[in-house]
Amino acid sequence: MAYQKPIHYFMRPEDSCSLHLDNNINDNTIVEYFDSKDDIDLAKFAEIVKTKPNCNQKHFIVYKGDEHRAVDTDNVKNTYIFSSDLESWVVSMLAAETETIDTLIEEGKRFEAMLAKHVPRPGFKLRDANGEVIPDGKGFSLQILGDPEEVLDEEDTDGLPMEERLYDNKDWLAAFSDSIQANGYPLCALLDNGDIFESETIDDIVYLKHEGGYLYFDIDGETNDIFIGKTVPTKEQRVQIHYDDDGDIYLTVLGGGNYVTCDWIKCSFGAVGIYGSATPMKLRIHM
Repeated sequence: MAYQKPIHYFMRPEDSCSLHLDNNINDNTIVEYFDSKDDIDLAKFAEIVKTKPNCNQKHFIVYKGDEHRAVDTDNVKNTYIFSSDLESWVVSMLAAETETIDTLIEEGKRFEAMLAKHVPRPGFKLRDANGEVIPDGKGFSLQILGDPEEVLDEEDTDGLPMEERLYDNKDWLAAFSDSIQANGYPLCALLDNGDIFESETIDDIVYLKHEGGYLYFDIDGETNDIFIGKTVPTKEQRVQIHYDDDGDIYLTVLGGGNYVTCDWIKCSFGAVGIYGSATPMKLRIHM
């Protein structure tokens, strides 16, 4: 990956608690504070950014309370106000220097629409891509979808045992059981191989499991990975499942704020968690 210059943040000191200092969303940012009594002067902020060649000089971000605003340095009237749910996505897009404010606005509308649909509902049932309910304890695999031609053809899998459904050049979720830690072991992505998962419903809440362990967010750890542990996740640790219109799924933190993504460390191995990637990880359930 090419070097990306950090995004310049302007914020009031009292808003600094909103920075995610315990994870990597804000790793590629620098922060400058302005007095709470001062008005927000975007033109002044733009001139400051232009004097700093080691930071991204195309855009900057202004925090004030609950408002997050991305600003075009060369035209401060061109801005994009976004929610905290989209912060990691906005930072990654601006850092790559491939997007403009206008394209952020258009893509942001799509993301906001997706978030609006991701409201937990009572009576949720896990279903495969064909809409069939998957009973608790029934094994299934989770394919990471990419280009349309990478999607597994269901006709090729009829009558085959689960372990023979993992075809070449397909990406799958798996358990990285070789990396056992005190809090369990992490979820990962593998090329040409994957593991079998199942679900368990407790008090009308569907939990994803692998070999008796529960998938959960390690909110107290130093990473943003999804782990597999022995105990039922707390509300804050819960992995939430959301369906797209085509029957495929996304995973998010509870409430749908941040999407789970895959960070491909090697061509055949990826870490799975909240990494501020521009692209949410889309999954297809295969029975």
